[in-house]
Amino acid sequence: MNLQQYLVLEALASDIPPREIAEILNLETHDVEAVVKSLEERGLVRKSPGLFGERYKLTEQGEKALEEWRAKIRSELAKAEELFKKGREIEAQEIVEKWLPILPILLGLGVISLALWKLLTSRLPVAEE
Repeated sequence: MNLQQYLVLEALASDIPPREIAEILNLETHDVEAVVKSLEERGLVRKSPGLFGERYKLTEQGEKALEEWRAKIRSELAKAEELFKKGREIEAQEIVEKWLPILPILLGLGVISLALWKLLTSRLPVAEE
């Protein structure tokens, strides 16, 4: 699974419909629908009837894949946190920069805590003008 698929899976787990996922991730709706279809073909999500139309629900396999990605992200960010504490800021920044574009999304979806967000982003260098 790639990063885009992970983010769509994470959003689907929060019961966010594809149209809204497209807005959150700044993608075209048809692109999100293509990702959802690939997740469905892989057995990670299934269509489920809902009060306001069809929704997608994670399968057991989808839940497992989601937890594996969450564990990977949390592990890497925890490693960055430890490196910051040990004064190894360059190594820590390399890890954080890998995840930086999606940190706001991870925070919004509850994958990372606000405390971790503040620690990770407060240590990044500020661009000079």
